[in-house]
Amino acid sequence: MSAPTSRTDKGTRGFELDLHVTFTRPLPEAQARAALLALPGFTVDLYRPHPNPTGQPHTGQTPPTLEEAPGVPSARLTGPLTDPDAVRAGLAALLGGDARYVEVGLRGFLRSAQGQTEWMPWRRNVVLPRADVARITFEESIRFVLE
Repeated sequence: MSAPTSRTDKGTRGFELDLHVTFTRPLPEAQARAALLALPGFTVDLYRPHPNPTGQPHTGQTPPTLEEAPGVPSARLTGPLTDPDAVRAGLAALLGGDARYVEVGLRGFLRSAQGQTEWMPWRRNVVLPRADVARITFEESIRFVLE
């Protein structure tokens, strides 16, 4: 019988930047992507309302496609934090333009061998005025909300 090991075959653990941006108004996709160029190098997921949120059967009319749906109200960016000062500058640019508020922090994750990512809950939230981008410290498991 072999001794137990602490090694896990379940995947990779670590911390990544997790950033949510809510726009002042829903933006067309191209404009939302252009605004997010202030934060290059991250994976971008645009959130938008579902074209048929109630799942009502259509009444002979063609349901709207994603391209016809209203604009993008918010987005999520994830990825490794390589340059904290560049992220702060990008956040300042977003908050000076199209962003209503931003949530940002280094979030713990567990990625399975199949590629699914399980995000850990935040330990603490820190709410800051939107002009205080310089106070973001990128501590693990702490989410900063700038509004």
